Amino acid sequence: MWKSPAALAAEAEAEAKRADSERFGAYASTWVEQRANGKGQPLRPKTRTGYERQLERGLALFANDRLTHITPARVRAWHSERAKSAKTAAGAEARLLRAILNTAVVDGIIERNPVPANLTRSLTGKSHRPPTIDELGVLLDTMPDNLRLAVLLAAYGGLRLGEWRALRRSDVTVVDGRVAVRVERAAQYVNGHGWHVGPPKSDEGVRLVTLPSALSEEVEAHLSEHVGPFAESLIFAPTGSTPFLTDSSWNRAWDVARDAASIRGQVREHDLRAFAATMHAQSGATLRETMKLLGHSTTIAAMAYQHAAADRMVELADRMPMPSAASKRVARIGV
Repeated sequence: MWKSPAALAAEAEAEAKRADSERFGAYASTWVEQRANGKGQPLRPKTRTGYERQLERGLALFANDRLTHITPARVRAWHSERAKSAKTAAGAEARLLRAILNTAVVDGIIERNPVPANLTRSLTGKSHRPPTIDELGVLLDTMPDNLRLAVLLAAYGGLRLGEWRALRRSDVTVVDGRVAVRVERAAQYVNGHGWHVGPPKSDEGVRLVTLPSALSEEVEAHLSEHVGPFAESLIFAPTGSTPFLTDSSWNRAWDVARDAASIRGQVREHDLRAFAATMHAQSGATLRETMKLLGHSTTIAAMAYQHAAADRMVELADRMPMPSAASKRVARIGV
């Protein structure tokens, strides 16, 4: 069938535009822009920045490819090469690539996802673990006085770094020798965006945490010595002009403490939450109660959501073992 040169030119132009829109780089940028979490909310700045960084680094190889040209063989070859220098990044980037291409399947651009599921696992070869009770005692002995409570909040309250960093005086209540910590926000520094203050990672992350009664004097002493008198005064005051305690300020003290306990490379700050979960479970907590402590949620747990009784959480908190009294103010929290 004969076609005029003008019609052929128009078809070629339309095909070129369609090819450009279906190139991975352009499609992925639109995907990140339109992406929402499970509750229909836009991506948080830290998550969005992380996706953009992965697209600019490990996944840049696919930027100019049409989606239909990304094959399983090509993905496996990319992953094999990427994993040689960055195993963890290779798994995370493969997860993002698979998520983006899942949307391309829904859009009808490709018939099936070319990213094998087994490539999305992050195998670092590094083993991390919670500290032992004796190692926790060394950490507490070594940390400076103004940051000891951060270790306790993570190890006995299950708070994330961003959560305890954002705590204010008004979030900590001491009644009849019992400390309750209201966790309702987190502070994170996002490169290129600055500080972001928002709710915890999930709706279940907004929670009231009961600390063991053995820590009450430690908390009251910290409030008296290191926290301003106003309701908005931060529990962990920053230095300099930054509005919150920076990761670098924390890491300097944390690394010294880990070296003293000989656990650097084995125990991370986040592993203090694992300590909290382990001790909480060993004290007799149910899975639901441990999830409540940590602010975790899953689809199954959300469907069968039940509030743990407040007095039950108090009982469980008091069952958690304390480090032995060794020095500084540890005597106040000793068994």
